[in-house]
Amino acid sequence: MLSTLENKLKDALELHENILHAESQAIQAKDLSTIESILPQKDESLASLVGIREELDYDPMDIPELEPLISAVLDHQFKNTQKFKTLHKQDSHSGNPSQPSPYSLSSRLLKAYRPNS
Repeated sequence: MLSTLENKLKDALELHENILHAESQAIQAKDLSTIESILPQKDESLASLVGIREELDYDPMDIPELEPLISAVLDHQFKNTQKFKTLHKQDSHSGNPSQPSPYSLSSRLLKAYRPNS
């Protein structure tokens, strides 16, 4: 049986997984406005996860009920990152690489994933 804090972590992980799923669909659809709107939600969700994790005095990966969910979230994030890289590579091969447009898909994706770019 999970403690109150572990249940809070489980709920936060499930929310984050849903956000990652939405992000995955937006990347697949090359829907930049949706990607941009998801990023603040993702940041907030991640901050919540980190906050809950810091309250624990043990590794949540050691909890059999949470380990698969944590692994799924990490895997989903990795896959989204790979999809983003692939999308960025595809876009960078199209057009003039010496003068990329600030409106190009790669420029907009980089701005979405790295706001300081």
